[in-house]
Amino acid sequence: MSKINWSRVLGCGLLAGIAWIILGSVVTALLGRDFAALPNNHLGSLTAGFVMFNVLLDLLEGISILWLYAAIRPLYSPGAKTAVIAAFAWWFIVTLGAATWCSFGFFPPRTVIPLMIGTLPALILATLVGAMFYKE
Repeated sequence: MSKINWSRVLGCGLLAGIAWIILGSVVTALLGRDFAALPNNHLGSLTAGFVMFNVLLDLLEGISILWLYAAIRPLYSPGAKTAVIAAFAWWFIVTLGAATWCSFGFFPPRTVIPLMIGTLPALILATLVGAMFYKE
């Protein structure tokens, strides 16, 4: 079992986070119109604070997913397959959370299901970008 290279997790995670910001924005622009139109949704009226907070969250998500990738590398071996597994695991956990919020009635499933589906390939690509540069 090798040790996690925390400085690489941070750097490569930030890289994955930047890719996630770009790809996630494209997915949201293409598939998130119904979600953005929901009452009290800040996507319809962006403010600098809202954007900065979400950029920070996306960067933290990139770091988190690279940590997951680094943690499972010894089990699955380094490479694209492991990055896809990490991305899918992260997506699955986040999607379960979104499904829970839908079950509470906070938003209709028709507004988030397209985003749930569209974010999987975007998240896989972002994870591949970060994992490409990770070394122990």
